[in-house]
Amino acid sequence: MISTASNTADVVIIGGGVMGASIAWHLVRQQAGRVTLLERETIAAGASGRTGALLRQHYSNRPEATLAHRSLAVFRHWTDVVGGDPVHTPIPLVVTIDTGPACEANLRHLHANVKLQNEVGIQSRVVSADELRALQPYAQFNDGEMAALEPDSGYVDAIAATRGLARAAASAGATIHESCPVRLIVVTNDRIAGVQTDHGLIATRTVVCAAGPWSASLLGSIGVDVPIESLRVQTVVLQRPLDLEPDHFVYLDTAAGMFCRPAGPGRTLVGVGGGDQHDPVDPDAFDQRIDSSYPGVAIEAIARRMPAMAGAAYLHGHVGLYDMTPDGHAIIGPAGPTGLFLAVGFSGAGFKKGPAVGEAVADTILTGTSPTVDLTPFRLSRFATENWREPWSDSEYVLRRDFGHRF
Repeated sequence: MISTASNTADVVIIGGGVMGASIAWHLVRQQAGRVTLLERETIAAGASGRTGALLRQHYSNRPEATLAHRSLAVFRHWTDVVGGDPVHTPIPLVVTIDTGPACEANLRHLHANVKLQNEVGIQSRVVSADELRALQPYAQFNDGEMAALEPDSGYVDAIAATRGLARAAASAGATIHESCPVRLIVVTNDRIAGVQTDHGLIATRTVVCAAGPWSASLLGSIGVDVPIESLRVQTVVLQRPLDLEPDHFVYLDTAAGMFCRPAGPGRTLVGVGGGDQHDPVDPDAFDQRIDSSYPGVAIEAIARRMPAMAGAAYLHGHVGLYDMTPDGHAIIGPAGPTGLFLAVGFSGAGFKKGPAVGEAVADTILTGTSPTVDLTPFRLSRFATENWREPWSDSEYVLRRDFGHRF
């Protein structure tokens, strides 16, 4: 509930996912004044609570690789940096790359991208099918397949991490309101003046929109058009056969068309790539039940990599949303009226970058720039021309299956 004592703020953040919580935490750490975070439901109730939270750092462009790398350092040292119980599970992570017909250039791009990542400080190396078979004897790899191996990137408990950031922000002085939807961003003379909530008006001169799929309608009402489409995505947890009792690596498997990670003793979380698995929906009215056919689709996809998983059993699943941009890259930075900042459109690949995005946005709000990463490529204005169609590097991969975001 918004109380009389909190009807003004120096910064209001809309959205209680990993981005909003991280931005709030970084702002209060830098003594940004009165910071208020508003969440329409509960912290981590949206996309941040329904993500696979794979912490791959493999990107073909420096800005995103840098964000992922800086964030992993926070996840790895969580107790010392943020506080609370550890949230990170270190385990090797494999990004497989299809180098077959029509994808031959991917081999050259793989080596170039691993070199770039090493320059950023990421531990990654190219591995062959023979080495992969030795490392994962229950998985099958075609002779032409290559991959990048990150030895301990692993995955994170997404809900614990998001809520941990929110608790850390609150402990440092931020005000957090759950069950508090924002109905309108108030603009006066082309400058942010406040936000109207179900519980009253909060006056502020700085607003950060980190509302994921709900950002487009909220921003559109003040004339800021963000090209975001909400896509419905499904993820399942499978019980592995006894032959696969030991935990396998984390896979971002562009060749097999799926991603997976361990999800508890004998269990594996699986998501399937492909445009036919990503349905455009209204974020306020979509089916949150798993399709009856999806567990079979997921089992078939992971069995392409681990044949024994054909005998896996479906345990449970959930449905979440991607806030997709046309180019699969996020929109970060100032936009529209003075005092408005965006952290939206992460296209299904945001969680792994959350801590570093929060740092960069906080720095930009307070100083006008981010010393840790160049946010220029993420600006909303890139969509004003057709230049957004250009790749962010000359080593982007050709993918047979659509994973939504870029690599």
